[in-house]
Amino acid sequence: MRIVLVLAALAVSVPAIAEESPRPARPSRTSLICKKSSEQTSGLTRICYYDCRGSEGAMKARTYEPCPRWTPRWRLSRAGLFGPSGISR
Repeated sequence: MRIVLVLAALAVSVPAIAEESPRPARPSRTSLICKKSSEQTSGLTRICYYDCRGSEGAMKARTYEPCPRWTPRWRLSRAGLFGPSGISR
């Protein structure tokens, strides 16, 4: 008798769960891949600046190495001054 009551309770609650509308998925504002925005060369060091969809990052390279057009976000440094304008965080 208990099994019948449990099955009846589950049968009633399953359609109620299915009727609930799921929350609409929000697109993530953070980007895993960053695109090159600019670069500066000074001496034997080149600093490559990247735009990560709203935040900035930088990566050092040697003067003779080209800046990659894109890079994963985790490889970038986000401390100090960024961008050719020199705007600090």
